Amino acid sequence: MVVAWPLVFFYFKPGQTTQADDVAAPKEDWGLTLTEAVSGYRFWVLLASIFLVYIAQSGLVPNMIPALTDTGISSVDAAQTISLFGTAVIVGRLVIGFCVDRFWAPGVAAIAISMPIVGCLLLWSDLTLVNAQIAAILLGFAAGAELDLMAFLAATYFGPRHYAKIYGFLYAGLASASGIAPALFAELYEITQSYRTGFALGAVAFTGSVILVLLLGRYPSIDQSKR
Repeated sequence: MVVAWPLVFFYFKPGQTTQADDVAAPKEDWGLTLTEAVSGYRFWVLLASIFLVYIAQSGLVPNMIPALTDTGISSVDAAQTISLFGTAVIVGRLVIGFCVDRFWAPGVAAIAISMPIVGCLLLWSDLTLVNAQIAAILLGFAAGAELDLMAFLAATYFGPRHYAKIYGFLYAGLASASGIAPALFAELYEITQSYRTGFALGAVAFTGSVILVLLLGRYPSIDQSKR
């Protein structure tokens, strides 16, 4: 803060514009209204993809420690496994942020979301400490990218003009999934007395999300998307 405040105060003055800014302004003003966005298939495809991802993430991560300790793994080892998840979140955010600036974002998203599928299958097949650690890294890498990808895809496909409203509705889907998932996965365990059902559900949800995000198609043309 001590370093940043003087730089912002002295070098970034309100109202300063450049010729490049003026040229770029029209491109920054395009975008669909909320009504236009929800009337197209891309909004619902993106919303469903986000919902499935967060059903899986929010259901799996809270259940990893009890799943591990129930198999006899120490609570210390289980906690260290979750710490790998946190580290992978940071790495995932950096790597995916780098990639979406250079490659087709839905393709990048599909690759990122595919990684936890492997983790879920490892947990489903054999719940060992090593498998859990690998799964935690894969889940964390994807988790670091998901929220940023949602923001990027919303801005790219629907434009910045009404971005806040559209993003708010998409985030509501994310929040709903995050609230539903822990109870859903807990209920599955109560019914089956096994965490394997939850791991299988996670793999299915991630797979569905991958398919959906690829349906977004090519980036829209700004001229065609203006209203």
